[in-house]
Amino acid sequence: MRLMIIVLLAAIPPQEERRLFDFGNPADVARWSNLSIEVPAEADRRIAKEPPVKIEAADGALKLTFAGGRWPTVTTEIPGEDWMPWHRFRAEVTVGRPCLVGFTALQEKSSRKEGWEPVVSRWTKTQFCVPGRNEVSEVLHRNDWQAIVPKLGKVVRFEIFMYAPRPGEEIRVENVRLLAKKDRDPEVKREFRVAGTEWTVSGVKELGEKLKGQWRKPEPRTVEELEAEFRAQHEKLKAEHPKAELAVLRDGEGGYSGWKDAYFNSHGPDGMTFERSENLGKNATAEIFMRHRSPLHRVDLSGIPEGSKILAARLIIVRADKEFAKEHNPEEKPTMWVVEPCNRPWEEYEVNAYEYAKDKFWKAIGGQYYGEDPDFLPIYLAHGQGQGRVNSWDFAEAVRFWTSGRQANHGFMLHGDSHDWMGRAWYREAPSVKDRPAVLVSYVPSR
Repeated sequence: MRLMIIVLLAAIPPQEERRLFDFGNPADVARWSNLSIEVPAEADRRIAKEPPVKIEAADGALKLTFAGGRWPTVTTEIPGEDWMPWHRFRAEVTVGRPCLVGFTALQEKSSRKEGWEPVVSRWTKTQFCVPGRNEVSEVLHRNDWQAIVPKLGKVVRFEIFMYAPRPGEEIRVENVRLLAKKDRDPEVKREFRVAGTEWTVSGVKELGEKLKGQWRKPEPRTVEELEAEFRAQHEKLKAEHPKAELAVLRDGEGGYSGWKDAYFNSHGPDGMTFERSENLGKNATAEIFMRHRSPLHRVDLSGIPEGSKILAARLIIVRADKEFAKEHNPEEKPTMWVVEPCNRPWEEYEVNAYEYAKDKFWKAIGGQYYGEDPDFLPIYLAHGQGQGRVNSWDFAEAVRFWTSGRQANHGFMLHGDSHDWMGRAWYREAPSVKDRPAVLVSYVPSR
């Protein structure tokens, strides 16, 4: 029993808080250097040769002045230490504009290579900063894939980086410390209204559970069959609404060129910096999956006069995969997809998990901020099960939402509950016009 008590006491930090660096001490500042090392090709692409960062002390802070670049990083060795007894990392960062700053701790067995295992061997915290002083706070042992873990040994190196800084831009870092007191980040509860219903759900998974009893095995159909079905529906609607018109909104068809789309990956952990900063707006195919790995789409509806009566509408997405993934087969179990409207004017060839346009940052990674002035609006404008290779969902509520004149059309993200997975779906750059995404609308013009 006495031995057990000694071991437990040894695991408790000697104090509640410990500063990692004293930036008022010239020796502590002199320890820092630019990260520029020889690494194999498969290594972390964030280590690519970057313009040098000027490192100096300034009133007790570490002042970093950048010369541009993509992921310039400064680094320092630290005495090997077991960080398991410590619970939380904190620091303060002062910046002059909205930007992204990050911190990385490497253990003895951490890797700089790319891929899942190497990435999760590095503890990283990225922070969207606003002009002025920002507090950075993150637990050190969040989960198995975003944590300091004993099997990787002692923490031996610490780094600070900035995403796409401007030449001459400076930041100040201070009060870098570890805290022993265990606490939890506040739990965030989300609610999404389901358009066309009185329902409110916590997310797409709850909606899928709510409707799984209505699931029916999808009947394979071609794009041509779906369009013929919609045209027949439109003709029936015209009997009651003689002035009804039909719009087929698909890039390359009938002179229409108002579609845009782009994929980005906001999958965790925070160390996935390179993947999160990629833009795939020019790809003919890309993934459509869960909220953290799905595309943005925008269909230009300006050809439909504001205030028009929307009688019916369909969204069509064509899967490029020839086969379904075994564990994500929409023909074998209930699936659910939703359409979530964006609240930011994103740019097709600039948007990624950090920015909706160059130097314009989401409030949270992947636009997953739903507080005041959210990145995406907490409403599902369309929903329904997956249907296999050619997918079609009722899109009338979405078209009404954007043609009512009450909300700017910044497009939407299509994402699912993980039971279906389009490893590859066709985007607007697809070689075959009929494979491209489309919205069909039957409406009565307001004028």
